[in-house]
Parts: sequence; C-alpha cells; structure tokens
Amino acid sequence: MVRLGGVLGGRRIVPEAVASAIASDVPDGCGHRVRFPAAPPDSPAALSYHDLWWILNDPYGSFMASGIHGQRLFISPALELVVVHYASQVVSPAAPYPPLVRAFLEIGTRLQN
Repeated sequence: MVRLGGVLGGRRIVPEAVASAIASDVPDGCGHRVRFPAAPPDSPAALSYHDLWWILNDPYGSFMASGIHGQRLFISPALELVVVHYASQVVSPAAPYPPLVRAFLEIGTRLQN
C-alpha cells in the first residue's frame, strides 16, 4: 500500500500527501546525507532520514523504517518490492552490522530479471 502511493485495490488507504511525503525529498532542517548509525565512520554518507524513515537515495526510490531490535520495513517502488524483516534481538555495538539493505536490493534486482 505504501509502495503504491497509499492506494490498495483501487481504494485510498493513506492520504496521498502522507504517502508521498514518506519517500519525498528530505525537508529543510533534516540531514540531507547521513550514515547509518552503525556504519563505520569512514563510510560514505549516502542515506537521508526524515519522519522516522530512511531514504536510501538509490536508483530504485527505496526507503525503509528501522526498529530498535533489528526490525525492518524495506520498500522499493521501482523494484516492486516490499520486505518485512522481523527481529527481536539486542545486538552488541561490537557486532558487525548485517548488510540487510544490500541483501534486500539484491533480492529485488534478481526478482526483476
């Protein structure tokens, strides 16, 4: 429903303004390019963040909500992909961060081919 702009089965579920704001450009006053909190300090700042959503700034228009214990809601409109990743773990800051976004994009691009 979010991937389709707030419409499901021809019926509007979420107001168009809300659905488009989720994946829109980052509003003034928000960080336009940031790193994931667990990313190494030398990694490029490639993400944007606003209104509790991570904007991936990738060629597919992908965006994601991220929960405190590893949950993810990944939406990629151009890849026609939605991934819900359930999790319930507390990850130590010393543990390497799993490359979930890269995995989600790989799944989407392989499904397109």
